[in-house]
Amino acid sequence: MNKKLLQIVLFIAGNAIGAGVLGLPVALGGAGLWPSLAAMVLLYAAMLYTGHILADFVIKTQAFDLPSLFQKTLGNLGLITFSIAYFTLFFCLLVAYWTGLGSIFAKVTFPCRECLVLFIAILLFRGFRSIGPLNVLLTGSLMLAFGVLIVLIFQIKSEVLTRIGDLSVLNRSLAVILCSYGFHGAVPFVCRQLDFDRQSIGRAITWGTLFPFLFNVIILLVSFRALSSEELRAGLAQGLPIFSILSQKGGMQLCALWGQIFSFFAIITSLIGVSVTVGNALQDCFSEKAMKLSIIAITVFLPFAISVYNPSIFIRTLELSGGIFLNIIAGILPLMAKIKEKENCFWNALLLIGFLYVFVTTII
Repeated sequence: MNKKLLQIVLFIAGNAIGAGVLGLPVALGGAGLWPSLAAMVLLYAAMLYTGHILADFVIKTQAFDLPSLFQKTLGNLGLITFSIAYFTLFFCLLVAYWTGLGSIFAKVTFPCRECLVLFIAILLFRGFRSIGPLNVLLTGSLMLAFGVLIVLIFQIKSEVLTRIGDLSVLNRSLAVILCSYGFHGAVPFVCRQLDFDRQSIGRAITWGTLFPFLFNVIILLVSFRALSSEELRAGLAQGLPIFSILSQKGGMQLCALWGQIFSFFAIITSLIGVSVTVGNALQDCFSEKAMKLSIIAITVFLPFAISVYNPSIFIRTLELSGGIFLNIIAGILPLMAKIKEKENCFWNALLLIGFLYVFVTTII
């Protein structure tokens, strides 16, 4: 694997892996291990498949980014639907990431978030030549922190929730699982960086999405091994991530520290990835020569300002936005475009029904 391909693989991985991975075992705790694993595998396969569909369309149409792609494949209605879903979802994500960093730095007197705002703005202005190498370092640090956290959690053994639990819990958690595999906004950027070489793009998407899948499976296995169903349900009721629940156990205070370290790197890598992809989409919507400073103001400074002023509105709607709008971007629209081509219509239609089911369960 060459240097550029490695950078792209880690860019995709960092884009998909968020701090939400630590909330996944809590959300799925009442469903039991096997139903949870089955849902994670099926949704991973579905999201990987639609990612490859998007890559094929980008290569075929030579679209700069997803807005022009869906306009070419589904017309103006596709463009309007995508634009509403895309910018609602990712603007909420950007605000949520800055809010999450604020909670991590809450006890630090030095203005860390403000420095990060300037740092990320400079990175975006300079482009991928600066982002790529730094993202390798950040994603490596994320993986190290995750490894330490897993070792700490593995020290505890309670009960393994192998039995089938309450499947209604799983039904409500499908949107959470879906959001943990969201990388689709970065596909056009990945295609351009790899010079529209289908083989390299396919390898980047497959390897890049494998990391979040493995992270989700590993955290699920060790968490179900360490905590009882009652502890996981209590954590869900309080809205706590897995490391906060474990830190309440005797001798497990280090879980809180390493959970915060992992969350920091997970948020930073996702923040950079989402900022890049939203900036590209804005450029595609208005002009490929749109001023970088205007795009940076919209993707960095405005979400930061809102997160400081009033983040609660966005945080409360984040899960709903993910389950609905990511579903549209990563599942419904790509499959509709594929069905329109009359290729593998039966299987694509069957998968589309699955995405629509997640869409409906999120609303209900």
